[in-house]
Amino acid sequence: MKTAKKKRLESGGWRVGTAAEFLGLSQEEARIVEMKLALSETLRRHRLKRRITQLELAKRLGSSQSRVAKRRWS
Repeated sequence: MKTAKKKRLESGGWRVGTAAEFLGLSQEEARIVEMKLALSETLRRHRLKRRITQLELAKRLGSSQSRVAKRRWS
């Protein structure tokens, strides 16, 4: 989040924190979430680099396009 936006929110009475703080995650849980996000982004980049659609990937995996999209593999 940009500093200006953060300051504007805080001056309006909002408390700005991390997702881990909001969800009450332990350090280990937060690391797992970060790892899954990094993996999904890497898979997405590779899929796009190879010009594979969500539907094509779903067929290769024996799954559905909507499930591929929900898994952030899109």
